[in-house]
Amino acid sequence: MKVIKYDSNNKAGILAEALVTLLSGGTVVYPTETAYALGGDFYSPRAYRSVFRIKYRTTTKPLPVIVPDFRYAATLVEFSPEAARLAERYWPGPLTLVLPFKYRQAWPHHPDDHLALRVSSHAIAANLSKVFGHPLIATSANRSGSDPCYTIEEVVEQMQQSRLQPDLVIDAGALQEVPVSTIVRVDGSVCTVLRRGSIVI
Repeated sequence: MKVIKYDSNNKAGILAEALVTLLSGGTVVYPTETAYALGGDFYSPRAYRSVFRIKYRTTTKPLPVIVPDFRYAATLVEFSPEAARLAERYWPGPLTLVLPFKYRQAWPHHPDDHLALRVSSHAIAANLSKVFGHPLIATSANRSGSDPCYTIEEVVEQMQQSRLQPDLVIDAGALQEVPVSTIVRVDGSVCTVLRRGSIVI
């Protein structure tokens, strides 16, 4: 587990190191608008499995992702008018939408026919998502059942307990302690709040 301190004067170098890690199937801890996230390449079965192992997360619980923008999201999932309205109103930001895949067969390692995704409003997460070009896994950087981590010290304390640890950790300092993202599943015009969080729907 390599920890690098985020420096705005060297953000290109830090993003490049994160990209190398992601493209090789590795895992990265990075800051978001809610808490620190544990990520990897959604297209990589290796990275997908690693995130489950690091978090001790049940493999029947799908992983959410961050994408660069609405246009990219629309290549992955089907947006009903209601889902598009929510995305237009709350993205970028801490609203995760659970929507049906357009091409389910492309990701056999993902245990669901829906994808949970959002566009991040945090500069580092947003930039990483844009330059990476793949859906970026974005689950909280903690062991399953534990509280979200808002400092790198909390991340390291929890991750050191795992047999498998993240490959790279981007230390952006202490994050503001805000609620986790709100998760809403949209089926046609029916919205179901799966988790209450930063945004009230």
